[in-house]
Amino acid sequence: MKRLGPLLTLGAVAGLAAVLLVVNMSKETEPTQAKPNSVTTTQAPPATGAPTATPFPAKADYVGTIPLQAGGAITLSIAVQGSKATAYACDGNTIESWLQGSAANGSLQLTGKNDARLDGSFDGKAVHGTLWLGGQQWGFTAAPVQPPAGLYVYNDGGQRESWIVDANGGVTGVRRAADGSTAPAPALTADATAIVNGKKITASKVSGGDSVG
Repeated sequence: MKRLGPLLTLGAVAGLAAVLLVVNMSKETEPTQAKPNSVTTTQAPPATGAPTATPFPAKADYVGTIPLQAGGAITLSIAVQGSKATAYACDGNTIESWLQGSAANGSLQLTGKNDARLDGSFDGKAVHGTLWLGGQQWGFTAAPVQPPAGLYVYNDGGQRESWIVDANGGVTGVRRAADGSTAPAPALTADATAIVNGKKITASKVSGGDSVG
């Protein structure tokens, strides 16, 4: 019995080792299968940059105000009709400029005299962009307005009166004389009338396709 004991013990150890070897081999040879929810999909991040412009309504008016560092402000009106736009910027005294150009696919590219320029885009709520006048530039936001707000003009013998009416009924305007000098335009009433050179006149509402300036 003393001799059989060690032999039985060795046999048991050998048998256990054989079982462990088979188990280990079966683990190593078993193919690994991915869990259904373990697949990770990598997507490229969204592109960054300026938001996509939204097409303009068939006909619309927008008005905004640009504060000046020296005090006062420039009022800006943009009239859009179809694929064309007309804009007017003035400070109610000496600064004024008419600009015209395209309004395609929600983007504005307008130009005027003396290298005046306006670039902008419509985001579905307002027009945002940059205005260049006299070697200076300003960012702007112009919100939509409803009549009687908008842009008005009256021409008489080479003298032009121009007005912007904002959403609150406020009026900013400039008179440009035949010699090119400027001065504040006369008051414009709610019915688009004014007294010019001693007579009562009715100003014309400007649309995007109108040629002015």
